[in-house]
Amino acid sequence: MRNTVSFCAAFLAAVATVRCDSRSAPIAPTDAGTVSSGGGGAQPDAGTSIGGGGQPDAGNGGAGGQPDAGGAVAGHDECAGLGPGTVGQPSASVAIPATDYENWFPGATDGSGTVALMMTNDNFEPSLRIRLFHPSGAERGAYRSAQVTLGEAIVGQLQGVVVSYYDTVYARGELAALDENGSVMATTEFEGIPWWPIANDPLGGIVVIQSPPPSVVAAYDERLNLRFRTQLSSTERVLEFGVDRQGNSLVLLDATDRYGSGKVGGIWIDHSGNAGAEFLAVENVPSPPYLFLTPRVGNGFFAARNPGPPTTAAWIGQFDAMGEGTAPPDWLTARPVSTLPVVRNGRAYAVIHPARLDAVCHADIEVVAPSGKSCGTAAFPVDQSGQFCAGGLFVGSDGTVVGGRAEDASPGSRTFTFRWWTGFLH
Repeated sequence: MRNTVSFCAAFLAAVATVRCDSRSAPIAPTDAGTVSSGGGGAQPDAGTSIGGGGQPDAGNGGAGGQPDAGGAVAGHDECAGLGPGTVGQPSASVAIPATDYENWFPGATDGSGTVALMMTNDNFEPSLRIRLFHPSGAERGAYRSAQVTLGEAIVGQLQGVVVSYYDTVYARGELAALDENGSVMATTEFEGIPWWPIANDPLGGIVVIQSPPPSVVAAYDERLNLRFRTQLSSTERVLEFGVDRQGNSLVLLDATDRYGSGKVGGIWIDHSGNAGAEFLAVENVPSPPYLFLTPRVGNGFFAARNPGPPTTAAWIGQFDAMGEGTAPPDWLTARPVSTLPVVRNGRAYAVIHPARLDAVCHADIEVVAPSGKSCGTAAFPVDQSGQFCAGGLFVGSDGTVVGGRAEDASPGSRTFTFRWWTGFLH
């Protein structure tokens, strides 16, 4: 009998995330199809705090559960046009045969609804493959790396995707911009190792950190023309970085030597490549300091940490653009830790709830206004295997929702099946 198994944990994380390790998997599976998370009213673990003491801008969220950037206006229905519609039949479904060494997962979507599925395999060649599909499910094209790769990552663009990896043969980092048919529009290479992951710039292009220290933050446009290359003033180890919806980059650093044990530093870089001074960003972070950032509506970031079992992943703060940290809003700490994609053309959040079994297996996406008001929940079908609900959901940059599962087909082989709802949260 075939056994249905869950995807790698990176499939449950956004953003964009394509590496199967504890850092990129803030949600850990448990029994009966549920997952352990920061949801259900959970608060951040005691002792975790945001450093600096910067105050939020008017309308942004701080301590006490105030709205983050883009809060509600009196007399205005803040959920107008944000709530999800009815989940109908998927736009398409595809099945990909694979060996048991291959892991396929949703990599990205582009502005036209093209779905890029990505395979990584560090044990055999090819170690990186990408297949691109039309919203209808027709395959548009494919891409594979010429060399053995590590640290693969992919982000969507208005047209096509950008992929990053480390070429182990030539010991260099490489970027490739692909159109919706998988054709290579541009490539570039650089010395050093691309720090995983690359980040999508909502204004167009990507940002990548090149390491080892002193790390360099490099930004490229959609055709991989260099926009800026900024060397960080600090030699501290990079823990996390991201690009907010105004194109500002935030780099989080292990600042133990600078500030003391459990301290994390931060450096902002504006869209022109100008870096600010390092500041104390987060305090009381246990080791290892697994952190991640997810952009807020408007600007800035929410921050979370995932120290690993038995401690639950938790939201620990937020950052206004070019500012220091404050506490996360109450509405956020009451919800599961996830990548929290921004949807509805930048006007709302999609809270991806873990798959669970009621009468049937389903995974829910709750649409939340910037103030934290719930605007409704859409339930997407997932498959059941025994007492477990297998698979998870991914939300692309154009609002396409992708779900999938992996099934053992025969000894040494399995089949990955994906289905998607094009532009469901556009």
